[in-house]
Amino acid sequence: MMRIPIMFVVWLLMVVEATDDSILMTRNSDNSSNGDPKFVSRDAEWKDCWEDDIIPYMLENHPLQVKTDSALGDQDQDLNVLFYRWGPVEFGYITIIFTEEGTPTFEIDGCTEDYWNPDPFTGVLPTEQEKVWTLTKTSTTITMECNDVEMFSYNFAQSDLPGCVASYSQNVGIIDFNYFGLAADFYRPKPSGIAA
Repeated sequence: MMRIPIMFVVWLLMVVEATDDSILMTRNSDNSSNGDPKFVSRDAEWKDCWEDDIIPYMLENHPLQVKTDSALGDQDQDLNVLFYRWGPVEFGYITIIFTEEGTPTFEIDGCTEDYWNPDPFTGVLPTEQEKVWTLTKTSTTITMECNDVEMFSYNFAQSDLPGCVASYSQNVGIIDFNYFGLAADFYRPKPSGIAA
């Protein structure tokens, strides 16, 4: 008899019920008294990044916004977003590194070199301490904006590392915020028709 992991079943049920104007998220408060996953409108309010262990989220359909207030040079204040397909196996992550003085840098696991040799931003970082980062992913690129200014657009084909294109061409079904990067405060889907 074949056993199907419960997390996969929950995710599958949520995808089947999704509509074009819905976004996948879980919430353990507000209107959900039992903690069951539910759909939230694309115009959802900001949610605490640390409220849920996993967040079912179809990233290719809905850009993700993350709010931070970390200053450059903050110790252990990176922004990490982990990517999963639909099960408990992570296939990659993106890290925005605030811990060095100067302009933040980024790492895309399995595409750029590594955390200790990150890539520089190509855009000029806005000076406001409170920042809204908008992460957009397609099957070929990841683009990051900060307060409506593009910081970088990374094409997976430019990577010299084997496996980058194969891994990141897959759709994301679940995201998570990593405790090694505590910069993330709140997240939401980018509201439709509204600037970050």
